Amino acid sequence: MIAIEKFFDPIRKDGYLGDDNYQLIKQYMLALRAVSKLINLGFYIIDYNKQEFLYVSDDPLFLSGYEQEEVLKMGYEFYEKVVPNEDLDMLLEMNQKGFDFFYNLPVNRRDKASISYDFRLKRKDTGSEILVNQKLTPLILTDTGNIWFALCLVSLSVAEKSGNVFITFNDKDERFDYDFLRKQFKPTIIKHLSKREKDVLHLMIKGNSACEMSQKLFISEETVKFHKRNIIKKLNVKSAMEAVYVATINKLV
Repeated sequence: MIAIEKFFDPIRKDGYLGDDNYQLIKQYMLALRAVSKLINLGFYIIDYNKQEFLYVSDDPLFLSGYEQEEVLKMGYEFYEKVVPNEDLDMLLEMNQKGFDFFYNLPVNRRDKASISYDFRLKRKDTGSEILVNQKLTPLILTDTGNIWFALCLVSLSVAEKSGNVFITFNDKDERFDYDFLRKQFKPTIIKHLSKREKDVLHLMIKGNSACEMSQKLFISEETVKFHKRNIIKKLNVKSAMEAVYVATINKLV
């Protein structure tokens, strides 16, 4: 069994910690609760200083058959109960390498970074497993640039297996993919979609058929299919559904 404390080993604990920041995080929580009611958003907030979950939403996907209060009380021990050992090992490796990458960034860029990865959750009631995507981004850093609070967003994954770890930034068009063989993050070229491809992708997200797209965009169905093939090729995916997912998490639409 993995010692859950290892998830906190990379964290540097120094810098200002104060009640004013806890008041600020409460404001974030109120806003996120309101949003979660509108779009069924699954999320939780990590307090790295106290090594616990500060808040867990009531979205059933992440709770995996447990009650909201149970998960909040368990904190990181929840992972031991719902994440298969193989994926737990992967998360531990990703956590260490991710924070190594984080601490090598200039302090003024650390709060701009987000990390995305896929892993399995096992339901308490049925034992069935489901692949989810999680995106983690800093909410509040200490005055010395150490991570204090982080927001985790959880959604269904359309990937075929666990892993798919990458880091992006909200201030710059950069992406770094994690190479599990070389044990390092490496820069990845982001392939941009054309305006017409984005138009097609927007309609794909809405569930429009090729016929409906052709009518709305005033192009033939064959042209629609041509753009869809290009989108799938550019995003290096195998299906339209996966293309929508990849484009969304990479903020291409």
